[in-house]
Amino acid sequence: MKNKLLILIMARKGSRDSISRQNLRLVKDKPLIHYVLQSSLQFHQADVFVSTDSEEIVEYSLMNGAQVIHRPKYLTKNSTSVKEICYHALKHLKKKGITYEKCLVLHPKFPLIEQKTLKKFFRYLKDDIQTVFGITQIVNPKLNYTAKINSNSLLELKPLNKNSALLNRIVSFKTENFLKQKGKFVGPYHGLHLSDNELYSLSRYHDFKIFEQILDRKRILIRIDATIEIGLGHVYNMLTILNHLRNEEILIVMNKNKTIGSNKFKEHLYNVKFFSNDSQLNKIISNFKPNIIFNDILNTSQSYMSKLKQFNLMIVNFEDLGIGRKHADLVFNPIFSQKKPLTKEFYGGNYACVRDEFRIWSNDIFRKDVKKILISFGGTDPVKITSKVLESINTDSLKEIEFTVILGYGFQHKNDIKVKSASLKKNGFKIKLVEKSDFLAKYLRDTDFAIISNGRTVFEVACMTVPVLSVSVNEREKSHSFVKDNNIGTHMVFSKNTFSKNLSVNIQHMLKSENRKKYKSNLKKLELLNGVERVIKIINDEYIKKL
Repeated sequence: MKNKLLILIMARKGSRDSISRQNLRLVKDKPLIHYVLQSSLQFHQADVFVSTDSEEIVEYSLMNGAQVIHRPKYLTKNSTSVKEICYHALKHLKKKGITYEKCLVLHPKFPLIEQKTLKKFFRYLKDDIQTVFGITQIVNPKLNYTAKINSNSLLELKPLNKNSALLNRIVSFKTENFLKQKGKFVGPYHGLHLSDNELYSLSRYHDFKIFEQILDRKRILIRIDATIEIGLGHVYNMLTILNHLRNEEILIVMNKNKTIGSNKFKEHLYNVKFFSNDSQLNKIISNFKPNIIFNDILNTSQSYMSKLKQFNLMIVNFEDLGIGRKHADLVFNPIFSQKKPLTKEFYGGNYACVRDEFRIWSNDIFRKDVKKILISFGGTDPVKITSKVLESINTDSLKEIEFTVILGYGFQHKNDIKVKSASLKKNGFKIKLVEKSDFLAKYLRDTDFAIISNGRTVFEVACMTVPVLSVSVNEREKSHSFVKDNNIGTHMVFSKNTFSKNLSVNIQHMLKSENRKKYKSNLKKLELLNGVERVIKIINDEYIKKL
């Protein structure tokens, strides 16, 4: 009888240099072999055999639906190769009249092998590909040396000057030529690079704890939008939160028309996927199978949230005043004042998640006379407030002050800013332009006050105890009353006709040392640095309740 596919799991009792009963040690109340066994048995296209010398492993394998091959003692040494075990197993099956076209060898030491990877190992075996090895690592030529141990235990190194692949104990091969060659893998050889999870192996007792942590990982899908109009605040907010979720599996999902800032996620090595319609989004959610969805897309609709609820998962929304938020398990609105909150809705600065750089640096200076003012209106500044601020710097009394202007990653009108800055410099003003800086705290450390948009940047400036002159540039920012509520500066609403006059009045107000001293004192009373820990704790506690 000839079958097509065979999965052969190698699982001996143990050896002197391995952990005692390693394959049977419990991980979350299941023996280690359970995980690779279940992955194999769920791959219904293949028959599953376990090659072992352990009576207990035999019984456990049979109980779970696998078949077994009793491995003789001479094939249980540390020096026994994978091909020797395979040759014995295939000859044993052939004597029983069972043959296979393709074989895949697995090991409990690599417990996180995925179904799609099993499929690849078999699929890649074609007429011109006889053997596919699992690749643990590809070593760069610059790091690739042969090593020879000298008598003094130092390694004698010689450069190889070419890439090399490190193999693990996972391999698939076509059986006919393997048997003809009496148990030798047939070339040319090919390699399949496994994912980081699949490469995780257990060789020390510490590894079992890490493996348990991997099994406990939550799968979190992040739905986030970023455009010129929306800005990059959502992106930085989510990056800050994700930096405190280090054991979870994360997927970033963005609308194809709202992808500004996607490279920021990629720089932090997060996986990013894009969709253009509801069907594609639903497919991404279905394939990823998240435990939690984070929405940082501004106000959510009833229909959108109702569709998410059908996936039977936990939903956490950020900066959401929409009607759809009533379907969320948690809502965090740090940018807004509390107004008739729902049961699990959290308002105010205590839940602001400031970036790490603002948690490291501080501003402890206080000068009677203002020497430095910072201007920043986010990564995009769609209303061109930066340009309008520069137009308002026209009095001689401001010529002794250095203005630092921050232009973000999505800034759209840099040329206009450069022209206005050059004109101001020509007239004796001190203007410093900073483009695409990831280190805003550097410039806040030595500034007397900041002129900024009335959004999330307020929290970042405030946590460095820098007095604020905030400008609301849209309807959402008008409802952000943090500056006024905590008396940490002055606030104005952008109005095209009166902006220049109002800005001049507010700048003069901020130039008075007694005003800035009062704001500085109030800023020191705030507790903004623990906001992200509060948010994470609330999310984790709620998740545990829902289990």
